[in-house]
This record gives sequence, C-alpha cells and structure tokens, in this order.
Amino acid sequence: MPPVSDGRFGAELRRLRMTAGLSLRQLAPLVLSSRGHLHDLESGRRHPTVDLAGRLDDALETNGLLSGMLHPSPAAGDPERLAYVAQHPRRLDPATLRTLSELLAAHRRLEDSLGSTPLLPMIRTQLDLVTTLVAESAGGLRPQVADLAAQWAQFGGWLFAASDRQRLASQWYGTALEWATEAGNVDMVATALSMRGHLAWSERRADPMIGLSAAAARQPASPGVRAIAIQQQARGYALIGEASLVVGLLDQAAELNEAASQAPDREPPWTYFHSAAYLAMQRGLAYRLLGRNVQAIEYLRRGLAGLPAESSGAAWTGPYLLRLAAALADDGDVGEAFDVYERVLSLGQATRTVNLVEQAEAGVRALSARR
Repeated sequence: MPPVSDGRFGAELRRLRMTAGLSLRQLAPLVLSSRGHLHDLESGRRHPTVDLAGRLDDALETNGLLSGMLHPSPAAGDPERLAYVAQHPRRLDPATLRTLSELLAAHRRLEDSLGSTPLLPMIRTQLDLVTTLVAESAGGLRPQVADLAAQWAQFGGWLFAASDRQRLASQWYGTALEWATEAGNVDMVATALSMRGHLAWSERRADPMIGLSAAAARQPASPGVRAIAIQQQARGYALIGEASLVVGLLDQAAELNEAASQAPDREPPWTYFHSAAYLAMQRGLAYRLLGRNVQAIEYLRRGLAGLPAESSGAAWTGPYLLRLAAALADDGDVGEAFDVYERVLSLGQATRTVNLVEQAEAGVRALSARR
C-alpha cells in the first residue's frame, strides 16, 4: 500500500466536495472512482494519482488546485512560470494571470518605441499560450482567462495590422471579439469592432468603416472607447465627403474624450494612448480628407506637439506625420514638408516599420521632382 499522506490533500478535497454540495457517492462516478477510494483519500489513508487529481479538479472546478498540491508549481514571478503553464494549462492560477497582464502592458509600451515587427515573434508565442489557456480553462477562473486572452488577441491583431498582414489582423480581432463577448467585457467588444473598422480604413472602404465604428459606439463602453469609435466614424464620412456629419461626430468625440479625462480609472488599459492630442490628430486627418489643408495642418501640428514624450517617437505617429507632410506640400511649404518626411524616414528606420520608410522615400522623391 502507498504511504499514508500528510492529510492536507484529503482535507482540501473534503472541503471542496462539501462546498460543491456533493456526497462521496455522487462524486465517485464523476471522477471514475469509487466511494471507498475517495473516502480513503479524504482520510489520508491513500495518495491520489496525478490522473485522479486532475479529474477531481475538473469535477469540482478548482482550476488545478488539487493537482497543484501534488507537484507545487513555480512561483508566479519565476521566469519559468509561463513555460510551465504552457505545459500544464490546467495549473493556471490568478497570480499567473497577473503576470500575463503585466507582460501585456510592457509589450504595449515596448511597441511604442520598437514598432510592431520586432515584437511579432514574441507575440506569436503569447497568442499560442492564451489560446491554449482558453481552450483548457474551466470553472470560476474562465471569465478572467477569456478577458485577458481577448486583450492579447486585440494587441496581436493591432501588431499584424501595423505590419500589413491584414488577414491575420482580421482573424485576431475576430477572436478578441469572441472571447470578450464570453467574458462580458463591453470595452473590448467595442474595441474589437472598432479595430475591424480600422482595417477598413486602411483599405479606404468607407461603408464597413462607418458601420463597424457606429456598432462600436453603440456598445455600453467607456467614454474613451466610444470616443475612439466615433472619431473613426467621422473619418469614414470624410472619405465620402460628408463634411456636416464629420464635424458633428468629431465634436461628439471631443465631449466623450473630456468625460474620459474626468474619470481615467473607468478607461481600460489599452486606451492609454488616447488623449486630447490624439483626437486633434484625428480631426486633422478628417480635414485633410475633406481638402481643408489649412485646418488639417493646424490640428495635425497641435496633436503631434501635444503627445507625451513616450509616444512622440512611436511608430503609430508616422501616418499622421505623412499626412502633415502632404498637406504642407500641397499648401506650398515644400521646405517643412521635406523636414517632416525626413522625420518619418528616421522614425521608420528606428522602429523597422518598412511601409513608413517606403512612403517617406516616395514623398521625398515627389517633392524633389517638383523642384
């Protein structure tokens, strides 16, 4: 007979069973065991096998608690922790979720300085991990898993979109929408819809851009999330020249942005970049589409100048600089347009964002031909 246990496993099993409202007789068939065997486990007369501990975890929805008592897993701060959880997804615990959340926040900030391309290999690994965790999670921790996984999926979609991999971006935004819906995270539901609208913007497809942005704005999301969706909807109307709708929507987005600034704790972490400066840049883009170059230059300059230092060198500012350079060139200020294109070129090279480098070089060539 195996050695008698120290009693901790049996005591915890009994506590969990009673909390679940199950008798030994009721639990036994759920875990493919016998009443007598489970009684021996609870009394400490037997040691559980790894397989039986796993079946008990599943039946009692413990998120791996009982299995963890057999083989204590690495601490949450251990560098090996995520690799361990990837191999043992049912051993996920709240501490590891916090580690994944902190890692995501660090990656968001890192992307601002490095650009999307260098992060993709690491992000692919994390996306594989969270996909496994969602597939394997059960019980009380599952909503938290789905919620955090949705945030990783949205970030992955953004990185793929920024790297001109539209198909993969669309797939991950769709996955983010699915997981966020399950988790009940309306901020991420709205964000995923809005990001699908952003893909339509990159392809200059006004109708889906307007429709998806409007769908995002209808969600009971935070003011900041809705402001992002509504300003994007405004740019969709700018694509088709609906000037009166554009201005009204931008004003509405500004009001929501002000409300968001009054209650920053209500805003989700992935909207850290959103601000009055960001909204001014969006207004500048809209005016550029409407052919109002003087206003476009004014708002693009204002927005870019108002960005915090940590965002001013981010790859995502490149498209705004490109629009500013083009507006300056059309307005006859070729010298400043050259300077802005050179700034974009340096930004693209620093962040290894190929499309920014190519567009900046094309802009310089076009201006040179005009001289």
